[in-house]
Amino acid sequence: MKGFIVHPTYEIKGNKVFVRLYGRLENGESFLCLKEYRPYFFIRERDLNSALEIENFDHEKTEFVNFSKEKVVKVYTDIPSDVKKLRREFEENSIECYEADIRFAYRFLFDYNIYSVIDINGEYTHGERVNRIYKNPEILPSEGDILLKILSVDIEVDEGTQEIICVSFYNGKEYKSFIIKKKIKKSNYCSDERELLMEFKKYIIKEDPDIIVGWNVIDFDFEYLKKRFSKYKISFDLGRSERGTKFRIERSFIRASRVTLDGRMVLDGMYLVRDFAVKLEDYKLDTAAFEVLGERKIEIEKDIRKIFEQNPEKLLEYNKKDAELVYNILKEKKLIEFTKKMAGITGLQLDRVKGSIASFDSLYLRKARKRGVVCPSVAGGERKHVIGGLVREPLYGIYDYVLLFDFRSLYPSIMVTMNIDPMTFTEEKTKIKAPNDVYFKDEKAILPEIILELMEKRKKVKHIYEEQYAIKIIMNSFFGVLGNQNCRFYNSKIANAITAFGRSFLNLTTKKVEERGYKVIYGDTDSIFVVSNVKNYEEAEKIGKEIEKNINEFYDSYVTENYGTKNYLILEFEKLYEKFYLPKQRHLEKGAKKRYAGLIGENVDIVGLEYVRRDWTDLAKEFQYNLLKKVFLSEDYETYIKEVTKDLKSGNLDSLLVYKKGVRKNLESYTKITPPHVKAARKLENFKDRVIKYVMTKKGPEPIENLDKVKIDYDHYVEKQLKPIADSLLIFFDTSFDEIVTEKKQVSLEDFL
Repeated sequence: MKGFIVHPTYEIKGNKVFVRLYGRLENGESFLCLKEYRPYFFIRERDLNSALEIENFDHEKTEFVNFSKEKVVKVYTDIPSDVKKLRREFEENSIECYEADIRFAYRFLFDYNIYSVIDINGEYTHGERVNRIYKNPEILPSEGDILLKILSVDIEVDEGTQEIICVSFYNGKEYKSFIIKKKIKKSNYCSDERELLMEFKKYIIKEDPDIIVGWNVIDFDFEYLKKRFSKYKISFDLGRSERGTKFRIERSFIRASRVTLDGRMVLDGMYLVRDFAVKLEDYKLDTAAFEVLGERKIEIEKDIRKIFEQNPEKLLEYNKKDAELVYNILKEKKLIEFTKKMAGITGLQLDRVKGSIASFDSLYLRKARKRGVVCPSVAGGERKHVIGGLVREPLYGIYDYVLLFDFRSLYPSIMVTMNIDPMTFTEEKTKIKAPNDVYFKDEKAILPEIILELMEKRKKVKHIYEEQYAIKIIMNSFFGVLGNQNCRFYNSKIANAITAFGRSFLNLTTKKVEERGYKVIYGDTDSIFVVSNVKNYEEAEKIGKEIEKNINEFYDSYVTENYGTKNYLILEFEKLYEKFYLPKQRHLEKGAKKRYAGLIGENVDIVGLEYVRRDWTDLAKEFQYNLLKKVFLSEDYETYIKEVTKDLKSGNLDSLLVYKKGVRKNLESYTKITPPHVKAARKLENFKDRVIKYVMTKKGPEPIENLDKVKIDYDHYVEKQLKPIADSLLIFFDTSFDEIVTEKKQVSLEDFL
């Protein structure tokens, strides 16, 4: 039977350790595979006698070697936690330990080369919370798409009594709701909160979902449930065993919290949307639902207790809708399918697929084992600076027919082309010399092989966007991993070699393009912008294709001649801008980096300007987009500037004047400087959101909740929103915002001479 592994873990019974693989079978049943397995790690063979003097242990000689080609011995322990203890003792006596920090269940998956899907062959029994239990079956790696069972959950809390008064589930087809003290159609009556919690637990165990989802579901719903279960001394075991639920709570929005239910995954829809789907002004459910589905949450009063007493039917409707919206957002953006694809590529469980270091480990260690090579344990240490990609000085101005060229997957391509790998890194001089004076051996390497396999896989799944995107994310993370001290292969010299090659190739590409008579007006990491010197689209497109062909032919021969390797660097003619704008830095005679706009057909493509920045108003964004379009299309931009200014001052654009800014710390933490958004947030009682929305008034920033009591400062918006955007463009037309609005030409000293 084929099955998808939802949760790999382990248990200790007596003096034996068993890997526990929970998941879903292709026939729809849930399963648990129990496999007896021993913890181990490696030390050098020459350290064996010294190690045995420190501690007696089971060991086995192997044919495996470390990166220095020294033979290693496999050291066995009785239970997984003994690995850490023994490693500490050995390292205190200068005995290096290899692969002594790999999670026990993952050690098993690596050894059997299992990713996410397996073939199971063996006898089974029926379990209480799982359909099939296999004991020591034959397990083989497999492939395929197994349908997982997903359940969305949402709770409502009475802030007065602190009770959970209502909970709803949605599985894509039907709802299940529980409410206390109220008898409502299509819901289950519970006499009190204790009964509701018992029913909540019973329902999850009976439904047996593989994945539980919600919005902020771990930090709010599950953490709150844990407290309420504890209050009534009900065991909080919602998984496929009677083990309690474990939490790892993160207080930063950057990192997602994690909860462990034996045999199930809890995935937070908010983080899935943020990390893999869409950029939003804020990550409230209402915002995401409107952006993705065009739907809104049901509007109710903020006082949950009041609506519970006066209109419990409305509260239940609100609760059910929230659970449904989360399910449908994830379905619409195919985020569960995407997460499964990531798991299938990396071999990690569903709630760990974003971990770039864990992904690298999983892919590299499997390959190393096939090669008979053991890898170092994580050493940590101080992180050293890694120099980033080259950003060339922009030649500010407005241009016609600009060609954009990108290197396809630049850093992964450099790693393959230059045979960059922790194993090939050497202090000895070789033909493969990086611009930062680092050398790499020309011998079979692991990392280039992984990248080439991923590139090949990406070609085969061009029609499957989720898999394409998953592979892209994984490949692009490799460079950063090598420069992170939490990676077992951390080496700042290798990371710097990759970026040094990148800077070198961008400079060389620029030189070769300019030798052909074209001007490169900007370059950033893996891209260059080239003025085509022609007056129509067809000629510019032809030149773009010619440059692409010419540069790729150049690198094919250049790489072989200079490094003796095969070239995988590919320059692509990415876009053709009929009009292109590179802004000037305000108050400086130089271009602004990572900021530009260009016309493609009828659309304006904008990067880094106010239009794409969250902390500018919709007025600024709309004004900038339309002004750019008028300039690019040679339309009357002066009249447009006057009309927008007039409409603003007349109060016709009030809906566009809201600032939105994230509050990253507690409001009390702002002591030395108080930014406008913090001043606005402090004017609200019990402000708990991550984003504050406010407008500027004559008396300073005011939250939009107080909008009906204040008078907007229109001059502020003219000076701080319209004027800077207009002037950054108008400088190229020898005029200014003030001159257009007042219709007066500014007089300079030169006019008097």
